[in-house]
Amino acid sequence: MKEHEEIVGDGLLLRSVRGEADMARFIALNAAVTDEGAIADRLLRHHPSTSHADYLLVENERTGEAVSTTCLIPWQCHFDGIVLQTAMLEMVVTHPNYRQRGLVRNQINRFHQMVDERGYDLSIIQGIPYYYRQYGYAYGLDHTPLALLPAWRVPDRTDAEPFAMRPATLADVESLTELHDSSLVEHQLYVQRDPAYWRYLLQHKGYPVRVVENTRTGRAVGYLCLSAQGQHLRIHENGLADDAAGWAVLRQLKAETSGEIQVVGSSVNRLMRLVRSLGSQSPAGDQWLLRLPNTVDFLRKIAPVLERRLIQAGWADLTTDLYINFFRHAIVLRFEEGSLQEVHSVGFVDASMGADGGDLCIPPDAFLRLLFGYRTLDELQDAWPDIRQKPSSRPLLDVLFPRLIGHILMPY
Repeated sequence: MKEHEEIVGDGLLLRSVRGEADMARFIALNAAVTDEGAIADRLLRHHPSTSHADYLLVENERTGEAVSTTCLIPWQCHFDGIVLQTAMLEMVVTHPNYRQRGLVRNQINRFHQMVDERGYDLSIIQGIPYYYRQYGYAYGLDHTPLALLPAWRVPDRTDAEPFAMRPATLADVESLTELHDSSLVEHQLYVQRDPAYWRYLLQHKGYPVRVVENTRTGRAVGYLCLSAQGQHLRIHENGLADDAAGWAVLRQLKAETSGEIQVVGSSVNRLMRLVRSLGSQSPAGDQWLLRLPNTVDFLRKIAPVLERRLIQAGWADLTTDLYINFFRHAIVLRFEEGSLQEVHSVGFVDASMGADGGDLCIPPDAFLRLLFGYRTLDELQDAWPDIRQKPSSRPLLDVLFPRLIGHILMPY
C-alpha cells in the first residue's frame, strides 16, 4: 500500500513515521510539549501491536522538525461476547508555534480514514473536555471510576492471614492473564489482554504490579497495580480470587500508608465492593469519548448479541421492523422470527410534532450511551428531553439495549 502523504500548510507535510530519525523527532516533540517523551518512545519501540504506519506526524520540510503528532493504538474490546476492533486516538500534540493551523484536524481526519480503511468498529479517546465532540465523538463510558477510603477505616485482624504480596515478574505472565480474565467475567464490556501485552507492561512500561500469593499453597490468587499518589496509595487495577484475599490486601496496604487507599474499578470489582462496604467516597469521574464509524455496520456486527437478548427475554419468534430515528436520518432493524435479517438507513424521517417519527427518536449522542449500556432510556431522558419512544415499543427497546457493566483499562 502506498504511503499516505498530504500537504497541510506552507512547507508542512502530513505522513506516517518512516524510521529511526522520524521516531526521534516524534519523541522529541512529545517530550518538549507534554513531557511524554518516554511514553512516545515506549510506544514506538516496544508496543506489541502497533507499527510505524500507526504513528502520524506533520513535518516542517524546511527544518525537518516534527511539529504535530497523533497515533492509532489498536485494541480488542469484548462487547457482550463480540470482539470489537477498536482504534484509540493518542499522542495528540502540536508545537505552540504551529497551533491554530488545523494540523490536529488534518491528522484526525487521516486517523478516521485509517479507521475506515482497516475496518475498525469503534474509535475511542480520553482527552480535553468537549473538544473532541467536533470530530464526532460522544461521552459513553466511565473513565477510571475511583473510590477513596481512609486507611484507618480498614478493620484490623489479630490472627495471621495466609496471603503475601510480591513484585510481579515475567514468570507470572500466564497467571496474570488468567487472573485478569477471571476478574472481568461479570463485565459485558472490557479490553482483552493477552500474554504478549502483559509482557510489554512488565518489561517496557514498568507496570508496578504486585502478585498476591496464598502462602500455604504458593498459588497466585490475585494481583494489583499499585503506585504512590503523594501520601496516598492508588490501585490502578486489580484482580482477586476471593474476598479473603481482598481483605488481606487492604490490611497490608493499611500498614503502608496513613493516607487513603484509592481503588479504581467498576461497580462489580471485588476490591471496589469491599472499600464501598467500609464507607469509601467516589468523586465525580471522567468519561471515555467514543465514535462509531458506521452505526448501521456496528448494529449488523452485534446482531448475535441482540438476537441472544431476544431469546433470553422469551421473544425468540419476534418479527417486526424497528425504526430508530436520529432526527436527521433514521435506520430500520428488521427482525424475522428472532433473527436480525437487515439493518439499513432509510434517510430522513419526519419526527416533528404530530409526525410518526418511528419507534425511537433519539439524538445520536444519547443513542451511543444507550447502545453501550451506559445509561437506560429513563436515565437519558433528563439530559435529552427530546427523546421520544412509542409506548408499545418500549419493552422491546429495553430488551435490546439493557444497562451493561463495563470497565475500560488501556495502560500503554
